[in-house]
This record gives sequence, C-alpha cells and structure tokens, in this order.
Amino acid sequence: MRDVEKTSMSHETNYRRIRRRRRGFAMYALVVIILAVGVIITLSMTVMFNIQQIQVTGDAKMYSAEEIAAATGIAAGDNMVRVDLEAAEQRALDSLIYVEEISITRQFPDTLVIDVKKCEPTYNIVYGFGTLIVSRYGKILEDGMDPQDGLITIKGYTPFEPTAGKWIVSERERDDKILHAFMDIIDAGGLEAPIVSVDMTEVHNILVNFDHRIEFDMGNWDEIEYKINFAQHIISKQPADKEGYLTMIGTNQCSFRNKADVEAGKQAAEEATEGMTDESGNPVTGTSQNE
Repeated sequence: MRDVEKTSMSHETNYRRIRRRRRGFAMYALVVIILAVGVIITLSMTVMFNIQQIQVTGDAKMYSAEEIAAATGIAAGDNMVRVDLEAAEQRALDSLIYVEEISITRQFPDTLVIDVKKCEPTYNIVYGFGTLIVSRYGKILEDGMDPQDGLITIKGYTPFEPTAGKWIVSERERDDKILHAFMDIIDAGGLEAPIVSVDMTEVHNILVNFDHRIEFDMGNWDEIEYKINFAQHIISKQPADKEGYLTMIGTNQCSFRNKADVEAGKQAAEEATEGMTDESGNPVTGTSQNE
C-alpha cells in the first residue's frame, strides 16, 4: 500500500495567524513612529527651540549688538528651526554698510550666534562723478569726491549703481573681470612691490603702478595674473629703490627704463627745440615737437 502523507492543518493555520500578527505589529509600529515624528516636528517648530538668547561675536564695533541683531530681522521668541538664516544674513549685509561678512548659526536648544566681520576700506574707485571707497571684497562704503590716502586707486572703471552698501558692479562685464582679477592678486599678497594704482581706462593699455616707483604698461587685459607675476620677477632683480618704467613686450619679455634716463631724455629733447621755428617763423616748443 502507498504511504499517505498527513498534513497538520492546525499548524498551517497557526503559522498564517502569526504572520498576520507580525504584519499588523509592523504596521502599528510604523504608524506610531510616523505620529511621533510628526509630533516632534510640530513641537520643534512651535513650542520647542524658540530663541532665548542672541549672541553677537566678531569685529564690528561701529554697530551695537542690538543693531546687528535687529538688522537680521530675527528676534527673541522666534523659532530656531523655522528662521531662514540665509535670508537673515543677506538682510544684515544690505542694512549694515560697514559689515562685509556675516554668519548666523544655531546652538540648540535656544541660542542664536551672529558672527560679523567689518569692512576694511581698500580701494578708491575713481569714476566720472567722484570716488567710491570700496572694501577689500568689493562692497561700496562711501560715494564722495576725493580719494582717501593709503588706499589702492583704480581708474577707468564705470560702476553701474554707485550706492553705499551695494556690491560694486560695472556697466561692462569686461571691467568686472579686470577689477576682480586685480582684487584677487592683491588679496593673495606676497608681491615684491605692492600695487598702489591701476589705470584701466584703456583696456588694451592698462597701467599698473608698483610701490609709487615703477609704472608697468602691461598692454591688454589678457593673462593679468601672469603679467603681474612676470613684472614682479623683473622688479625683484632691481635695487629696492629703483624707479622706472616697465613695458610688456609680447608674451614673455619686458623692457625696463630708468626714470632718471627717461627724464634726462625728455630734458634733452626740450633743450634741442629751444630757438627753433617752424616754416611760419613760430617758435617750436618741446610739446609741439613731441606731437
């Protein structure tokens, strides 16, 4: 006779029941977790983590801590989770003219820290209607008539909106590229002879003055960093008090002329024209001869 395999129906029923219970428990646990997370989020954005303290750190003594905090638009009692820190930082930068950098961080459960860095006047931007005093990274601090002593002077740049508190932007994208290229070089430091002025009135004939003693005609605005570094290399080979004129020739050569030799040549040219007359009998001046 064939063996008959017997199956326990009660065993299979119990197994299915256990599986259903496990699934039911998992669903119940998931619902509980979702509800708990929802409650925590709701509490954190309403009752919990409300701001009790606002601390101001950094260096901006021209403003009080209360003024800085107020400029962010954040106040005690605001919820730390809901506050938009990036928008608050931008509000403060727009409002506080002499603050260049601001960083706001949360310190849970109830403290907000505002760290500020003051602007350092660095540039005189001379344009058609006066002079803009501009910070190290390009924030406009003042719009006046006269350049300030001790700042780097930039000529030939046309600002789009010369308003204190705004970041400097030109009417021409090319001018912004030139200005920021020089700003990056100056900010990096390490120059053998510091840049004291840049005349970018003629973008194909940019003039850079190093240390009030060497004028560098760097030609056009291509490869500004390379040309400045090349000029610095040439200057490093000269005596520390040497004065003169440096001219970029091609892409890898510079011509240096001593200031004394140039002035002596001009003087000789002027003396040579004394007593000379043109075809009409009028005296010829040194200026007319050069023209």
